[in-house]
Amino acid sequence: MRAILEVIIPLALPALLYWLYLRIQERRGVTVREVPLSWLAVIGVVLLIISLGAGWLAGSEPPTGKYVPPKVVDGVVVPGHFE
Repeated sequence: MRAILEVIIPLALPALLYWLYLRIQERRGVTVREVPLSWLAVIGVVLLIISLGAGWLAGSEPPTGKYVPPKVVDGVVVPGHFE
């Protein structure tokens, strides 16, 4: 799921949006100048870099300390955490 959110969607979204734009303009009867696929690829790579950077900046706990797994105490789930 993470690969879809961080890689596939940012790379495919510009092409999909442009394709939808072309179809809408085609139905209206408006001629649209074609954009080279290289521009769509560059935009996709930029979105990919932004997505991966955001994931890196919003990372989870640092890999230091001891991980305590989640457990149930008195019927309440205590989430896992690092000590």
